[in-house]
Amino acid sequence: MRAAVYIRTDPEGSLPPYEDQKAALDEYAAREGHEIVARYEDLDAPGAFLYHRPGLKQTIKNIKEEEDWEVLLVALPRCISETETALHEFVHKFSLYNNRVESPERGWEDLLADMKAYRREMSRR
Repeated sequence: MRAAVYIRTDPEGSLPPYEDQKAALDEYAAREGHEIVARYEDLDAPGAFLYHRPGLKQTIKNIKEEEDWEVLLVALPRCISETETALHEFVHKFSLYNNRVESPERGWEDLLADMKAYRREMSRR
């Protein structure tokens, strides 16, 4: 499967260092049989606002327009966002375009199930 890698580091240092993320993602891609065809980065980027990060914006543009890959690999789901709402929004957007997000820590099915449960809970409020 064709894959892209997304790496985000943060100014507070709460995310793994760049080299650790890169190594983990390269190893995971090889183990799972993913061909890495693109890499996106947001270095020293805070975790709150998804759409303020150029690397993440490019991943969304790709799934909407270019369709160069099917799965986005991240070292940890919180590399996308540290806020639950933003992470679930991102997973939902990927599901609408028949793309996936995976990490060595959490597979697509787990992320998708969490997003659906979150959306159900929000609709009850």
